[in-house]
Parts: sequence; C-alpha cells; structure tokens
Amino acid sequence: MAINQIIFFLCSGGAVGSIVYAIASMLVGKQDNKLLGRLRNERPAESGPGSVEKGDPNASSMRKMAAKIGQAAASPFMPKEGEKKSGLKKQLAMAGIYSASAIRGVQGFKFICLIGGLLSGIIFGLYTDYLMMGGAIGGLIGYLTPTMWLKGKISTNQRFLQLGLPDALDLMVVCVEAGLTVDAAMQRVGDELQIAHPIISREFGIAHMETRVGIARSEALKNMGSRTGSAAIQQLVAMLVQAERFGTSIAGALRIQSETLRIKRQAVAEEMAAKASVKMSFPLVLFIFPATFIVLAGPTVLGLFASDLFKS
Repeated sequence: MAINQIIFFLCSGGAVGSIVYAIASMLVGKQDNKLLGRLRNERPAESGPGSVEKGDPNASSMRKMAAKIGQAAASPFMPKEGEKKSGLKKQLAMAGIYSASAIRGVQGFKFICLIGGLLSGIIFGLYTDYLMMGGAIGGLIGYLTPTMWLKGKISTNQRFLQLGLPDALDLMVVCVEAGLTVDAAMQRVGDELQIAHPIISREFGIAHMETRVGIARSEALKNMGSRTGSAAIQQLVAMLVQAERFGTSIAGALRIQSETLRIKRQAVAEEMAAKASVKMSFPLVLFIFPATFIVLAGPTVLGLFASDLFKS
C-alpha cells in the first residue's frame, strides 16, 4: 500500500470519526461545572420541559438539530415490543440516564455509528482488496459501539455508587441521630453530596421526590434499588425496610452497613493487589525478559560470531 493511500485512508477515517463525535457531543450536551457555580454562589439552572436554555443560542440550535437528526434516524430501529423498550429503559436507568428521549437517542446513535463504521470499512476495503469484509467489520463495530458505551456507563455508575455510599451512610447516621426522619435525612444528604457524589445525590433526590408525591417510603426505596441495579443500594434498601418493620435502631443499622461496605471495599482492593503480581508475570515473560536477554547476551553472541570459530 502506497504512502498516499495510507494518508487518504487516515484522513477519511478521521473525518468520519470527527463527524460522529461532533453529533454525539451535540446529543449529549455540555456538563455544568457545579463546583464553580457553588463558589460563585450561583443558583443551578432549572431543567425541564418548560425551562428556557441560556447560553449560546447557536450551540442550543445545533444541539436541537442534532437531537432531531438522531431521533429521525432512530425510527427504523425503535423496538416495537414493550418488553424490549422496558429492557433498554432499565439499562439506561442503571447508567443514570433518565431522559424521556434517551431511547431514541441511543438507537439513533447506533444508526449514525453504523453508517460511519460502514463507510470507514468500505474505504479501508477499497485499498486492501477486501471490500465486503471491511464493510461488514466496520458496520459491526459501528453498530456495537453504542452498546459497549452503554455497558461502560453502567459499570462506571455502579462503581461510583459503590464508592460514595459509605460516605452517604455516615452522613445519614449523623442526621438520624440529630433527630431527622429517614426522608429528611436522605434529602439533606442528597443536598450535601451534590459535588462529592452527584450520583448518590441524584438517586436520593429521586427517592425523596417519590415519597413527596405520595409513594410509600418502602416502595420508594425499593424503586431506588431496582432502578440503580446496585447490590449495595439493594442491601441498604432491604436493611431500611426491615429496620422500619421491626422497629430497630436505624442509626445503628446504618452505621453497621457503612462499616460493612468499607470492609468489603478493602477486601476487594486487597484481592486486586494480590492479582496484580500474577497479571504482571505475562508481560514480564513476553516483553521484559526477551529485551533483557538481548541486551545482556547480544554483545556476547555477536562477538562469538565474529570469532575464528565461525570463520571459514
């Protein structure tokens, strides 16, 4: 393959990737800097169907246009059965995405990535004489990219919940011992953890809002456990429901649950540290030992070949 063909392939792939990344960025939007807003004593902007977006009007119009394109592209791929829709909605909830148009956005992103991967595979196949294989592999990679991204988002969300829950439980212990109810403690902890642990803050806020609209506390807690899919949250929900049912001390149960989570996290860290030596043995044998052998034994072998023993 000539240098010009390689350069053309790289430029074409970079252009397709840039277009896909730009559309995805407009669909996702820009994250707000909550810490900077809190230091400036600014109130968070209201979000919702009736809220007015502030900022650059051109960026807002481009984001709306990208959202319309994604929703239009998602129409052929939208699941017709309610079971598939509920499954995708559950995955999005586990990833921390609660937008009403998230399903259409994910399906539209699949279509966009499919077209981008297909074009990249075809361009690659034109210069390698494997047109069908390149197009098929590129389209498959492009179609599976949003699914892999969603799985990574779920894994990240679960990890943040696991890491932030002990701190939230410690604050709940302080609030409950100070005389607050469980609902008021969850609201206060959610307000205080907006910067340190925003995912925990959001879930506690949703559970508190459900209790305010008339849902029983036990049902709101169970909804939080099923919505997040986190084993730690589900254990906390089961503990709170049992403590409320049998009248035991909620503060003591929360303190024990927090300590249990920290011990479990320490055990997981020790397990990962024990696995590190085994995992390092493979690159050590495959890469470090051969390089060390070449450096140490190379001059000796070259001197041996230059000796009279190997001269004819």
